[in-house]
Amino acid sequence: MAQCLARAVAGLSGSKVCSVGVFLLDQSGETLLLGGRHPCGADAQAEPAAVPAWELDDPLAFSVHGGKPCRVASELCAGLPPSLELLCPDMTVNIRSAVVEPLMAPGDFVAGGVVLASRGRLAEVPNHVRIVLDYAAAILDGAVFKSRHQSLVNGLSQDCVRLEREAREARERPENSILGMSESMEAIRTMVVNISASDAPVLITGETGTGKEVVATAIHKASARRNGPFVLINCAALPSNLLESELFGHRKGAFSGAETDHQGLLRSANGGTVLLDEIGDMPPDIQSKLLRALQEHTVRPVGDVRSQAVNIRVLAATNRDMHAAVEEGSFRRDLYHRLALVHLKLPPLRERLEDLPVLARHHLAQLAVRYRRPGLRIAPEAWAALSSLPYLGNVREFFSMLERAVIMTGKDSTALSARDLLGGESGRKYGALKLNDLVRTYESSIILEVMKFYGNRTREAASALGVPIRTLNHKLSRIDGAQVSMAGISEDSHYRSRRGTHV
Repeated sequence: MAQCLARAVAGLSGSKVCSVGVFLLDQSGETLLLGGRHPCGADAQAEPAAVPAWELDDPLAFSVHGGKPCRVASELCAGLPPSLELLCPDMTVNIRSAVVEPLMAPGDFVAGGVVLASRGRLAEVPNHVRIVLDYAAAILDGAVFKSRHQSLVNGLSQDCVRLEREAREARERPENSILGMSESMEAIRTMVVNISASDAPVLITGETGTGKEVVATAIHKASARRNGPFVLINCAALPSNLLESELFGHRKGAFSGAETDHQGLLRSANGGTVLLDEIGDMPPDIQSKLLRALQEHTVRPVGDVRSQAVNIRVLAATNRDMHAAVEEGSFRRDLYHRLALVHLKLPPLRERLEDLPVLARHHLAQLAVRYRRPGLRIAPEAWAALSSLPYLGNVREFFSMLERAVIMTGKDSTALSARDLLGGESGRKYGALKLNDLVRTYESSIILEVMKFYGNRTREAASALGVPIRTLNHKLSRIDGAQVSMAGISEDSHYRSRRGTHV
């Protein structure tokens, strides 16, 4: 391209110009390389290819350094500067004048210079030649940048592909289906990763609506059994006589109505995972048979004299106080210890209110698709009311509240107010919290959201919030001090090391 420019400038400049050279700065900016010249002699490749860019005695270097044209008259007879010796090696005694025009790329960036040598006296470069040089400088700058930085561009492209893949894999990791940025939920995610590497039984306890099934599903999907079946059995949904048949199966004719063989849910989950939901409501006679199945890894169908081998991992979930059930004798102590080799206790939503924004963002995104209502959000003034509710139904109650508000508000409404969320009870007293408590709760949720956005970098978060970093650190320590610890789970990680996983 530089060669074409030299030829074009020579044609536009007239017969007075005997040679034209296009010099470009190298990547370091310390050397001017001869990129093209006209006429192009046969010995062009044998000539030295560079001129020092900071040798200001040379008109080319002087012009490029200052970004202004430079004209040299007949004094050249005393000796040619390096740029002209390089450009006109066979005409050194005949060159009487030269003009240098800097190649000014957009942004006043000097990409190099064009040297026009003449045997006579040269005036300034005509305007139409300057216009060509301006266009050429812009094109050359882009071409040179691309060629010099192609490896950098390729590296950045590969980094983008890699980061997109890692972000997609992070979103798809099973433990990240457990929503929340609180210490307690971070600990739950860590425990899910740790226990998924084994086949140990896990007992998941917590109030109704805290997400026990979500955690159990994450454990299965993160384990080596992820490609096997995941079978959920509600132990409270069937009476004792039917529950035994559903769990262990039966032979044809084992009882009235058993017209065919039935393998049972435990055997149907062979190679996978079984979730025994509401395990605390399992009848005592079924508990003993389940214990034997767990110990011997076999099941005996009703009406059969033979046991069948089964390869399953057992997870159990309940909202009951299992310690109290064991003490009062309604649940076998040996079965409890067999099931609770690992115990995960899920905290109620009212003890992790800082997770409300994460849960709301996730569920509103789903509702926006389901009801074709893009842009759904919660109005800022509604957060204080939401943060003061007791949430006896936990996450399930919160999600139901959001969906009801979306259904009841107009299609043109995107911001859900406190009145929308609380069913229009404008006079409702928001729990037992005072105004200062409500403001503090809302402030904490905003701080945690900003910290998550800036990757827990307090200096940047403080700048975004418009508060001194000392003030932010004080508020963070107060938030950390108010965190509710979760029994049975290590709390070694500090707030500033949180992953802050979101969906």
